[in-house]
Amino acid sequence: MDIEKIISEELVAFLPVYLAMRGNCTLLLTGCGGEYEIEKTVRTLLDQISKFYLIDLKATKKYYGDILNIRNLTPIPFNRENVFIPIKVRKPLYKNDGSFGYVNLRYIKKTFKKEDKTIIQLTRGKAIESLSSIDTVNKHIKNGHIVRRIFNEKQNITTINERDLYEDYDKPATKKDIALLINEILKIKNDFLQDKNSDYDLYRENPRSKS
Repeated sequence: MDIEKIISEELVAFLPVYLAMRGNCTLLLTGCGGEYEIEKTVRTLLDQISKFYLIDLKATKKYYGDILNIRNLTPIPFNRENVFIPIKVRKPLYKNDGSFGYVNLRYIKKTFKKEDKTIIQLTRGKAIESLSSIDTVNKHIKNGHIVRRIFNEKQNITTINERDLYEDYDKPATKKDIALLINEILKIKNDFLQDKNSDYDLYRENPRSKS
């Protein structure tokens, strides 16, 4: 299954699952109601999704982990609308199989406790069971909101700076601007002529010795 097609359907969650005769796989849920079972690990899919959104996963985790003062289980903002939080959904059979999946923050409606599990109710009617306590799940959700706010603030600052830069260079040149430009051109020309007269080698730090 093409990961780009799944993302275009609005990715809600990707969760580790064990499938008969297929082993350690990942279940993907989409906002269009799709459910896809892929023979790839959550870690592999996380790398692929990061590449799709053109983000440095390692740097992103470190940046927001430092802000939240946590080393692991950092929420991941792929863009303004898609911030994913880690959720423990199974006990792995083997050491490197992984127990955590990721859920899109904007699709979480509410959480509640049911027997010894925590239920994450999604906005589209589906629910995800977590092995973590409800306090732990709610902490991940809170961290997700913090990361989303910081990410959006950074994006707003970047957008404002780009707009200001465009507006500055989109204005008509004044007589003063033209005069400054002429002076800069004359200065460059004079510097060039002086270097030429001194027989200076542009590819070395010292003047050429004349034979």
